[in-house]
Amino acid sequence: MYITKEFNKICLLCRLCPIANFACRLSTTVMHRNKQFSGPNMKDYINFIRPLVHHKHDTNYKSFHFSLLSYNILAQELLEKNAFLYDWSDVRVLNWDYRRQLLLKEIKQFNADIICFQEVQESHLNWFFKKLSDLGYNGVYKKRTRFHCDGCAIYYRNDKFTLKEKVTVEYNQPGINVLDRDNVGIVLRLSPRKNEAENIIVSTTHILYNKKRHDIKLAQVHLLLAEIERVAYKGHKKVGDDNIPEYHPIILTGDFNLEPNTAVYDFLINGALFYSNLQKPTLWSQNNQSGRCNMGNELIPKSLGITEYSQHSDILELRKINNHKRQINDGLYSKLHHSERKNEQLLSTPSSEFKFGSGNVYHNLKFSSVYNNNNSCSTYHDQWTIVDYIFYTSTNLKLKAYMKLPNVAECQPILAMPNRVSPSDHLPLFAKFIYQIK
Repeated sequence: MYITKEFNKICLLCRLCPIANFACRLSTTVMHRNKQFSGPNMKDYINFIRPLVHHKHDTNYKSFHFSLLSYNILAQELLEKNAFLYDWSDVRVLNWDYRRQLLLKEIKQFNADIICFQEVQESHLNWFFKKLSDLGYNGVYKKRTRFHCDGCAIYYRNDKFTLKEKVTVEYNQPGINVLDRDNVGIVLRLSPRKNEAENIIVSTTHILYNKKRHDIKLAQVHLLLAEIERVAYKGHKKVGDDNIPEYHPIILTGDFNLEPNTAVYDFLINGALFYSNLQKPTLWSQNNQSGRCNMGNELIPKSLGITEYSQHSDILELRKINNHKRQINDGLYSKLHHSERKNEQLLSTPSSEFKFGSGNVYHNLKFSSVYNNNNSCSTYHDQWTIVDYIFYTSTNLKLKAYMKLPNVAECQPILAMPNRVSPSDHLPLFAKFIYQIK
């Protein structure tokens, strides 16, 4: 343990040693480009490298505008359990009383209509709900299962949205090795108060960290997408002889612990992944020297009732029986285990028309990423990288603006996080959207 701790210190030192010289070289350039930056003012520097980037759209139509903040805020108990990771932070900024004041200040500055948090400590919920309630927010929280201290939360402005449906998702499914971790997700169906016939689906999650177990990450994402698909489903439209599913606008946020060059990220963006011949458990491409076995054809067992298209088979049966209409309380037909409810497995034999265990996974949700630059950074995992994302369905949502993430070079002068400017070890993500009202 001592050796591990000292090794991590050395790694962090290697990261921090170039900062002073780099900052000195950069400061003159930065000051010339931005007169508001002066000296070692880290807050000004962060603002400089994280401008709000605007997109122009034709707005000659009825539309609903809203903003969203997604943020892994670093649970205090996790910080203290992994204190060696933060040895290079000023001990004063690691104190929760200090961090929460910075966090509250950031929340007020962003003034977002929807806030998606990861790593919210359960024992801090009263503080969060009190402070955010005073700012006009309602919220939904889901703690990680079993003995964990933290979970995910979504807060929304009470004067702007009505909560129509809430779903919490547990990835720990008894008896399934690839789904034996305690990560969770939340899916909400919100309606704008001035347009209550419309719906916006907002989901957040915190996917497994383990860098080697991308098979688990894929299974967790596959399960979450099935729940999002269920909640977002509007009905079908007829195109020739085919029934094409239609969905409400969807925003999916969180700490996915995935980099853009990974198979699971490709699945989210492209809607398809052929995993059967990939290495298990890394999902890397096979080569003759790897010596690893293939993933094979079955990611999760058929007993969970989730098809290769990330849909619940029993719910597809229910839709078919009811002329492809969305059914109230269709969640009762899910075979997923949930620690807070009794499962009702009303239909038990999936139709042969649904595909399971084919070595492929798909989804129909057509996501784009607000942050699609491979050089963007949201945290430091042995090196500066991006693992936090805001995905959205660009077929029915337009990206109005977003707060840029810094690239690797721009991150070098940033002090180890948390610091006196950043209360977490992740940077917050912020975006504004336009929803065209029909």
